[in-house]
Amino acid sequence: MAQEIERKYLVRDDRYKSLAQGVLFRQGYLNSAKERVVRVRTMGERAALTIKGVTVGATRLEFEYPIPLDDARQLLDLCEQPLIEKTRYRVESGGL
Repeated sequence: MAQEIERKYLVRDDRYKSLAQGVLFRQGYLNSAKERVVRVRTMGERAALTIKGVTVGATRLEFEYPIPLDDARQLLDLCEQPLIEKTRYRVESGGL
């Protein structure tokens, strides 16, 4: 059984953008009820369907499955609006 542990960090400036190539994420929610969330996300040339359960403390069940990019693009048209677009950067720091 998969579990997500949510961690959030405060980023004080945008120097990280010069350290990594950003990847465009587009995501939408097919269902955003508090008891369950069903999300479609494209991440550059990859895509995934994610199902999340209720948060208990800092964890919740999470199941994520790769799906074809073309399917994800069509599913985004069915999602609740507005869609979310963000650019993510993966920066290594201190071996992490």
